[in-house]
Amino acid sequence: GFGEVLPKGEYVLINDILNKEEEELTAKKGDKVIAYDDEPPIDTVLGVEIFPVIHIKTQEKIYVSVEDIKNVK
Repeated sequence: GFGEVLPKGEYVLINDILNKEEEELTAKKGDKVIAYDDEPPIDTVLGVEIFPVIHIKTQEKIYVSVEDIKNVK
C-alpha cells in the first residue's frame, strides 16, 4: 500500500468501479484517474482505505482503494 495518503498523481484503474448508489459502472478498467493533492482516506471499508480521485474522462469524483489503481508509467 501507499501508507496514510494516496500520493498526488495520475493512476490507471485496474478494476471496474461501480457507483454504489446506482450500481452502474462509473469507470472502467484502463481509465485514468487523478489525485490533485495527496489524498487522505475518506473511509475504510472492510479494512480497506478508500480515497477520492477524479475520473479524467468524466471529471467526476469517484472512490477507489489502492487495490483498484496502479501508477501511470
